Amino acid sequence: MKNKLVLAIVILLVLSTSGFTACRGKKQEIPKTQIATVERGDIIVTVAADGNLDMPRQVSLKFGTPGTVKGVFVEEGQEVKEGTLLAKLNDSTQKLAVASAQYNVELAMNELVEKIPSALMGYPKFYPDTSTILRVEQAQKELGQVQKFLEQSQYQEAASELRLAQHDLEASYYMFNVPEITMSLYQPDELLGTPVANYPDVSKAIRLLEQDLARLAEIRTLIEQGSYEDANAKLDTAQISLKDTYLVVKSMSGRIRISQRIGECCQQLTTQDSRPGATGLMPLPYPDTSTSLAWLKQVEENLRKIQACKEGDSCGTLELATLLRMAQHDVEMSRTILENDELIFRSGVNLKALRTYNLNLQLAGKELEKAKEELMKTEILAPFDGTVVDVGVKENDQLSSFDYSAKTAVHLVDTKTVKLEGVVDEIDIFKVKIGQEAIITVDALPGVELKGKVTFISPFGTQTTGVVEFPITISLEPTEIELKGGLTATADIIVEKHENVLLLPNRAVKLLEGNHYVEVIIDEATKKTEKRQVVIGAQNELFTEIKSGLNEGEKVFIDGTLGKTPK
Repeated sequence: MKNKLVLAIVILLVLSTSGFTACRGKKQEIPKTQIATVERGDIIVTVAADGNLDMPRQVSLKFGTPGTVKGVFVEEGQEVKEGTLLAKLNDSTQKLAVASAQYNVELAMNELVEKIPSALMGYPKFYPDTSTILRVEQAQKELGQVQKFLEQSQYQEAASELRLAQHDLEASYYMFNVPEITMSLYQPDELLGTPVANYPDVSKAIRLLEQDLARLAEIRTLIEQGSYEDANAKLDTAQISLKDTYLVVKSMSGRIRISQRIGECCQQLTTQDSRPGATGLMPLPYPDTSTSLAWLKQVEENLRKIQACKEGDSCGTLELATLLRMAQHDVEMSRTILENDELIFRSGVNLKALRTYNLNLQLAGKELEKAKEELMKTEILAPFDGTVVDVGVKENDQLSSFDYSAKTAVHLVDTKTVKLEGVVDEIDIFKVKIGQEAIITVDALPGVELKGKVTFISPFGTQTTGVVEFPITISLEPTEIELKGGLTATADIIVEKHENVLLLPNRAVKLLEGNHYVEVIIDEATKKTEKRQVVIGAQNELFTEIKSGLNEGEKVFIDGTLGKTPK
C-alpha cells in the first residue's frame, strides 16, 4: 500500500544476473548483486495512522413543544438541503398565542399614543392601524434578517426567519381578507356589469399581500432545494415589493387625538396661535408650582450661607464644601420637579405614567417575541445538508409534555462530512502537524485513495498493550464516493516532501561507524568500485535522498550481503 506513496520516481535498475541459470530441474539462484543508477525524483515521507471513518455531523431533531404531529415531509434515505421543512406540529394554539400577544402590543401602543401627542412620539400626522401595519413592519425587519443569514451562509436560520415573515404577512392579509370586508369590496357597474372597487386601497392591499406571500413561498422553496444564490436574488425583489405594500397598508389609518385636554371649544383658539414656539396646546398652570418655588427658596438660602461663610474668617473649607453640595442638591431637585411639570403641561402625562406606558409596551413586545419563538418550535428545519437516516414520528402522533423532548422526530446525518478518527504511534507523533496532507485508504474499497488533512492531534496518549498511541483526526476532502461511518481505514500522513532530488534505493546505502557510504562503479566492464561517503536526507521505506557525494547518472552496487540498510 505504501509503495503507492512514492510519486513520479524514475529509478533505473540494471540487473546483473551472473551465475544465474533457469534450466528445468535446477534450483533458481538468488542474484547476489544489483546495480542502481542515481536519478532525480520526488520523495515523500509518511507516518501511518490507523482508525475508522466517522460522520460527526449528525443530529437527532426533536420538536420544541408538545402537540399533534400535523405532517412529516421526509422519509428514510432522502437527501435534504439546509433549511428544508422536515416535520410540523399542529400550530393553531401557538398562532392564537401570537395573535393575543400582538393584540397586547397594540393595546399598549394605543394607550401610549392616546396620552402623548404625535410630535413627541415621532409618528406622522396619521397613525397607522396597528392591526395590520405592525405585522408588515415586523415582516420587513425579518426579511432584512433573512438576507443577513443568507450572506453568512446560515441557511437554517434564514429559513426560520423567513417563515416568521410569512406568518406576519399572513396575519396582516387575513385582517383585510375577511368575509365582512371582501363581500363589499366590489359592486357591479350598472351599465357594463363589470365589478367596480368600492374600497380600492383595501383591494390593492389584499392583492399586494398575496403577491408578497407568493414570493416568500418561492424563496422558501429555493432554500429547501439548496439554491441559496437564487433565493438571495429573489429576496431583493421581495423586499422592494414589500416596501410598496407597506405604503399602501400604512395609508389606511386613523387620525391621532392631539390632546385629551383640548376639546372642540378650543380647537379654533389653538389653530389660530401662530406665534413662534407655539405648541398648539392650551396654557395650563404647573400642577406643582408651589413645591418647585419652595426648593428654589431653599437654594437661595444656601447661597446666602455660602456667601457669608466665604466672607467670614471662621468658616473652614470643609464647611464651605458641605454648603455647596447642599445647594447643588436643591437645584437638582428643583430641576426634576420642573421637568416633570413641563411633561405634564405638554403631554398630559407625568413622568411616572410615561415610564409605565413605555414599560408596558416593552413587556408586550417581549411577550410577542416569546410567542413567535413558541410558534417556530412546532416546526423542524434541517440544520444542514444531509441524509435522513431515521424518522421517529408519523402524522397524528400525540406528543405529550412528558415525552416530546425525548422523542426523536428525524435523525439527520451529513454524509459528506467524513473524518478519520485514528491513532499514531508515540515514536512518530512529533512528526505530525496540524494541516498536513494525508492519503486515506479504506479496507472495504481496495484501490481507492482519498485525500484529507490533519485537523486535530490529542495532547494526551493512551497506552494499549504497552504501546503509547496518540489520537488524531483527519478531515476528508469531499468525494463522490458513498462512504459509511465506522469503516476501517488507514492514513498515510505526509510529513516530508522533497521534489527533484537525487535518489537511491535504501539498500544501496551502507552504514559504517556512523557514516553513510555507497559502492560507486568506476568501470562497468571490470566492475571496479570505490567506496564513497555520502550525506543523506529524507528517507522513506523504499528510497533515500542523497544530498551530497554523488552525481546524477552515477551507478552504484546494491549488495544485500554488505553493510546495513540505514533505518
